[in-house]
Amino acid sequence: MRGLLLSYIIKRILSVLPVFVVVAFISFSMVSLFPGDYFTPAKMGAALAGMDPEAVHTALRIQAGIDKPFIVQFWIWLVGVVTEGDFGTSFSGVSISRLLFSARSGLHWTLIITSGAMFFAWLLGVPLGILSALRYRKPTDSLISGVAYVGLSIPEFVMGGLFFWIMYTFINPLIINRGVWGVVHYDLVHAPMSLTKLGSYIIHLVPIWIIVAAPTFAIVVRYMKINLLDTLNAQYLVTAKSKGLKQRSVILKHAFRNAINPLISLFGIMLPRLITGSIIAASMLGYPSFGMVFINAIERQDQHLLTAALLFYSCFLIVGNLLADLLLVVIDPRIRYQ
Repeated sequence: MRGLLLSYIIKRILSVLPVFVVVAFISFSMVSLFPGDYFTPAKMGAALAGMDPEAVHTALRIQAGIDKPFIVQFWIWLVGVVTEGDFGTSFSGVSISRLLFSARSGLHWTLIITSGAMFFAWLLGVPLGILSALRYRKPTDSLISGVAYVGLSIPEFVMGGLFFWIMYTFINPLIINRGVWGVVHYDLVHAPMSLTKLGSYIIHLVPIWIIVAAPTFAIVVRYMKINLLDTLNAQYLVTAKSKGLKQRSVILKHAFRNAINPLISLFGIMLPRLITGSIIAASMLGYPSFGMVFINAIERQDQHLLTAALLFYSCFLIVGNLLADLLLVVIDPRIRYQ
C-alpha cells in the first residue's frame, strides 16, 4: 500500500510540472504585453538630469537582459530555474529566492492566515452542515443556513470595516489607526516572547481567520448539507435503517463518508479564494502579506519576481488538489491508485 501511495504521489507531482511551465510562460507574457517596462520611469530622471532618456533606457534594458526577444528571456530564466533552482534576480537587484522567503515578504503570515482559515472553516462547517441536514426545515437549519449565507454574501473588505467599527466604538479607538491592530498588541510589539505575547498573537489572528474563512465556511456548510440530504435518501441507507441500525451508525459510518467525497474534491479550489481573501483582509488589518510582493511586482513590471509569485500561488492550487485526491483515496475504499 505504501509503495502504491508513493508511486501515486510521484506520478501526480510529475504530471503538474507542465502546468508550472505554462503558468510561467503566461505570467512572462502578461508582463511583456504591458506598455513600457521596469525601467521606463528612469526616462523622466534622465531627462531631468539632462541626459538622453532613450539612451539611458536602452542601457538599463541591456544591463538587465530584457533587450532580448521575449522567448529568449523566458528560456534563459527557465533554464536557470531547472538547472540551478534559482528564480533569478529582481530588476531592483535583490535575489528573488531570498526575497520570497525572507521575513519581510510576509510569506509565513500568509501561510498562517490561509491554513488557519481553512482549518476553522472545515472544523466548524462540516459538523454544522451535518446538523443542518439532520434538522432540515427546522429553526436550527434556518439559523445555520442564515449564518452561512451572510458569510458568503459579505465581502472581506466590508467585514474588515465592520470589525474596525466595532473595535473603535466599543473596545479601543486606537486600533482605527493603520497598522496598530497588526499582529500583536501595540504595548507588546518590542517585548520579548512570552505566554502573554503569544496569547496576543492568537487574539489578533482570530478576526482575520474569521474574515478570510467566512466564505469557505459557508461553502462547506452548504455542500455538506446538500450532499448529506441526498445520501440519507439513498436506498442502501433506507435498507440499513429498516434492519435496525442506530441512526448515529448510519450517519457516521455510511452517509457521512459518501456525502463528504464531493466536498473534499473542492478542497483544492478553495485555497486560491482563501489566498485572495487573505490579501484583502491583511491589507485592512495591518498584517504583512505576501500579496503585497505580488502587487508590487505587477505595478513595477518586474517579470522575474511576478513569475515566481504566480508560481507560488499555483503551488497552493496544485498541492490542494493533490491533498484532496489523497484524502479521497483514504476515505473511500472504492477509489484506487491510478
